[in-house]
Amino acid sequence: DSTSMKGIKAGGELSIYGGSFVIDSADDAVHSNSSVMVTGGEFEIASGDDAFHADDTLSISSGTINITESYEGLEALHLEISGGDISLIASDDGLNAAGGVDSSGMFGGGGFGGRGNMGGGMSSSGGTIVISGGTLYVNASGDGLDANGTIEISGGYTTVVGPTQGDTATLDYDTTATITGGTFVGTGASSGMVQTFSGGDQGVITASVGNQSAATPVVISDSDANVLLSFEPQMSYGLVIYSSPEVVSGETYTVSAGTASGQVTAK
Repeated sequence: DSTSMKGIKAGGELSIYGGSFVIDSADDAVHSNSSVMVTGGEFEIASGDDAFHADDTLSISSGTINITESYEGLEALHLEISGGDISLIASDDGLNAAGGVDSSGMFGGGGFGGRGNMGGGMSSSGGTIVISGGTLYVNASGDGLDANGTIEISGGYTTVVGPTQGDTATLDYDTTATITGGTFVGTGASSGMVQTFSGGDQGVITASVGNQSAATPVVISDSDANVLLSFEPQMSYGLVIYSSPEVVSGETYTVSAGTASGQVTAK
């Protein structure tokens, strides 16, 4: 008896194994009051709220997902990405691991050379972001990866561009953010609420590079002048976070962005 502004929705679990989907919705494009599992398919999504939302777990293991517009790209209490090719643009958080029912959008209710918490969420929950594979590109005006709990990266290639405001962060977590594998590239604001990885088995480079405009290349090289990263962020930035299997804790690397260049020791 009422009109839904959601694209695909389920009161229980929602599983998508394949197919081609083009969704332009005022509210969530794909929504479940329980869990969503995506193991294949091609998605072109524009949403006025979340592109994918699950009250409990959102699991993506395969498929191609292109989110051209959203308030938050992927939102669930537990976010699990083990594969797939995901690209998203969000006006708020790119990935948001938060407890409770859908409440986002208009329709829902250390030091730079080190690790550790220099900001963070206002309250803790059991939210988790776990990335073990796949390719993920996040362009977010709010927090890039936001967990009211923990972030764990063990594989895949994750790129986060943004935010540019000091009250939001590339990484935002309440307890821990660890990286034990895979590659992470993050750029964003260098003042206000700033966090980098709190631990892991892999070296992490975190550097302040001044105020750089969008598309200004950032280049990271090792002591032998081998280029580990050459990247042009599509949003302005002042902070660079980089980790890959090639980065060794305790080693010194050169980080250059525009006219700024300096030595940074990986933690």
